[in-house]
Amino acid sequence: MAQRVSPRYLGLKLAQAAHEAAAALSSATSSLPEALSRGLEAYRARLTMGILITGAAMAPTLNPKAASQPDAVERLLVRLLPRPSERNVFTGDVVAFTSPLTVAAAAVAGPGGAAAARLPYGGSSAAAAAAAAAGGIGEELGQSTMVRRVAAMPGDELTTGEEEGAESYIIPEGHCWVLADNESLAPPNVIDSRSFGPLPLSHIVGRILYAARSETDHGPVENSEEGMAADAPVVEAELDVEALCRGE
Repeated sequence: MAQRVSPRYLGLKLAQAAHEAAAALSSATSSLPEALSRGLEAYRARLTMGILITGAAMAPTLNPKAASQPDAVERLLVRLLPRPSERNVFTGDVVAFTSPLTVAAAAVAGPGGAAAARLPYGGSSAAAAAAAAAGGIGEELGQSTMVRRVAAMPGDELTTGEEEGAESYIIPEGHCWVLADNESLAPPNVIDSRSFGPLPLSHIVGRILYAARSETDHGPVENSEEGMAADAPVVEAELDVEALCRGE
């Protein structure tokens, strides 16, 4: 399938390359040729990769069949966000992120501790290498990853409890509040910010752009208006439904 490469998409690729080259130059151990090489690798890397989602936590938005078929899976196209922040993550976005519970468990277990369950990732080894070149994300992909929707961003106020005994909570800087879309599930039957609290933005791997259950059953994922506008040129250039369904 032929993709459309727009000037906006090329601009995103150039920005990614410039960020990587600048990051390399800021390191005392990198030379100018090495920084240029890093930038070139980043420019050549894709801005997306494919993952698999299991479970019914995000139904009916994602993997709706899981409600009646526990083994159901769905392939997702993820826009990688090497430097997640309030500038590129917004309320309403469906995001993939490294589970803070896994990070905490790994810290307690230490080297050689019990291995955490992980979400199976689709895509070729080249895509995984591209993810790593895009900002070290490849290392995160070896850990447990979750998909949830951003419900609140830094500075937003949340109210919990009944009206009379309601308590307010302000989302701290550098964090967001993520929730499962499946309203029929609540902790402890689903894990989200109601279980682990505010999520550090730095844990976010990327934003979910597209979902495919088969080559005839697929479609875009509804995110924030800001996120969808920013991702439009990436979808045009990198979405290949047939390849996504094949796990390429």
